[in-house]
Amino acid sequence: GFWITGAGAPEASLVQRQFLRCQVHGARGTPAWRRPSPTAPSRRRPTPRRRCKEMRRVAAAARLGAAVSAGGAAAYSMPLSDWFAQPAPSLEAESLVSKFERDPEWVNCTTKLLSGAGMDVDSLDGSVIFDTLGARTNSIRLYQLYAKRDGTAVAGIASLGSGLDGHPGIVHGGVTALLFDNTFGWANAIGLLKERGALAAALHGPAKPALMRRGSNSPPAAEGPPGQQVSSTSQFGFTAFLHINYRAPVYAGTTVELLCALDRVEGRKRFLKGTMHDATGTLLADGDCLFVIPRGPG
Repeated sequence: GFWITGAGAPEASLVQRQFLRCQVHGARGTPAWRRPSPTAPSRRRPTPRRRCKEMRRVAAAARLGAAVSAGGAAAYSMPLSDWFAQPAPSLEAESLVSKFERDPEWVNCTTKLLSGAGMDVDSLDGSVIFDTLGARTNSIRLYQLYAKRDGTAVAGIASLGSGLDGHPGIVHGGVTALLFDNTFGWANAIGLLKERGALAAALHGPAKPALMRRGSNSPPAAEGPPGQQVSSTSQFGFTAFLHINYRAPVYAGTTVELLCALDRVEGRKRFLKGTMHDATGTLLADGDCLFVIPRGPG
């Protein structure tokens, strides 16, 4: 510290000694009126580490901006057809897929319904699961849908990769809800096709059944001239309610099996229930939902 010397030193007050110490030693103990304003710009020179960190941040922002501005096919990590053709990403995924592929009671309804409607997998461009989280980022590495041939249930097999976290290493609960909602939607659609007498044609029959076009077996959910294109929302309705019970964490890298089925029908209201298990049979989540079919004209 600084010591006052000379005549009168013993009589110097504590404040005086502190003030003189500030004049000699600078910032330590500087009175408030001599401190720099907190709003004044910092005069510190950026360290090499700080400069590198800032350069990496700018470069990352530039890459993101380029990807967003490019859009379309340039933003894909792979075409949709290549994403569908990927092998199962893990042994547990391969095991679950094989279980449904070998079982004669189940049929891959994704490809069957698309081909039956005269479409291919590229028609799923814009789908949040198949396209955005699938082909664009490969965060969802596998999503296969299987329908029971009698139309009573739909199973979904999904392999969850990186980029889906809520807590680190744990898949966000919103992704779980998304998978349930989509699989419930397919179960609802399969059930409606069965009730309309169009399921066999959709899964095994000639092209363009009553999945996307109005035919003789379509219900009066959407009126129009024969053969006119009808929206899927008019035929299969919307989710009006979705309730999910989270039973255990879903860890990144897990392959899950969803099983959804129609519970009951009350007029235009269609209630479904479902479960999600991992490859070991552990219950990860269960839920129920309500789909509502829009009223027809008049």
